[in-house]
Amino acid sequence: MSKKIKKRILFDIYSNNLSDFKTNLKPNKIIPTEIGLYCPLCTQYYGEDKYEQLTLEHNPPNSLGGKDNILTCKQCNNSSGSKIDSEILLALNELDLMGFKPNASLKTRLYNQSTGENGVNATVNLDSEGKFIINISPANNPAVKDAFLNSFEYEYNSGLPLISNFESAGLSQKLNFEFKKPNKRNERLASIGLLKIAYLIGFEKLGHAFVVGKHMELIRSQIKYPEKEIISKPFWIHNNYTDDLLGVNIITKPKELKSFLIVFDLQTKSDVYRIGICIPGYDENDINVYNNIETLLCQGEGDLKVETNSYLNTEFDIKGENNSLLPIKFWEEITK
Repeated sequence: MSKKIKKRILFDIYSNNLSDFKTNLKPNKIIPTEIGLYCPLCTQYYGEDKYEQLTLEHNPPNSLGGKDNILTCKQCNNSSGSKIDSEILLALNELDLMGFKPNASLKTRLYNQSTGENGVNATVNLDSEGKFIINISPANNPAVKDAFLNSFEYEYNSGLPLISNFESAGLSQKLNFEFKKPNKRNERLASIGLLKIAYLIGFEKLGHAFVVGKHMELIRSQIKYPEKEIISKPFWIHNNYTDDLLGVNIITKPKELKSFLIVFDLQTKSDVYRIGICIPGYDENDINVYNNIETLLCQGEGDLKVETNSYLNTEFDIKGENNSLLPIKFWEEITK
């Protein structure tokens, strides 16, 4: 399917969702009557006349195994993610390498006596069998690079069988160096990238009913300004999530963790990482879930049993007629 056709299909799906949504809202709600949708990140309305200003966006990022399955405006696609998306990739690549996982790759610097404090730029790779392959970047200072490559030592191994060339018998070259434990990632920005992925999955699965949630403006502000500490508490839950939880779920118990639980996979060249992010629901105090995550799950109570409901994940269809408000109604019903 071409990107042009896919873009049109998605536009029609979310336009129909918005049309059904406004039809079922109370009369005092102001929603445009024309065909169109809201960009989930900036909530700017895009009708048919502004269709070309919408873009297909990969969510999760293409570099982490995502597909172009969401529509955002060009401005948000260009400005709301490149930095935080790259931080996720960098963080996971560092985890791959420090875990010595096959096919891991990371740019770093190598140091020995010849380089001093400067070091040389290099890429460290592990092949499919877990063997190290190191490539020295040609962009290094030539003098430093040559000094590093010529800093090998000779090593003699005795006990070889009788041979005629005694000068080279048992000699091998050994290059000593070290590279520091990778720590280039900005974990704060990477975590905001995870929040963005979860938020967009919520919109992808549930439509406009998701973005009008009580606390969604706070989520959008944190995504728009990732350097600011708008949400300072942890919003992820570590768990061994099964495949049936991939997507949008609702945590029902304990009540203190009541929230949308968005579960998704991120794929590097070496491994697959399964992530669970909490998004507050529609109730006044649901934003407190982040305080409760810190209190209940980050203070030595990691064995706390969390119960979820996956109805929206398995039964809800955004293309269905007259059900655009169902996520809100279902939330109210099961979280009383």
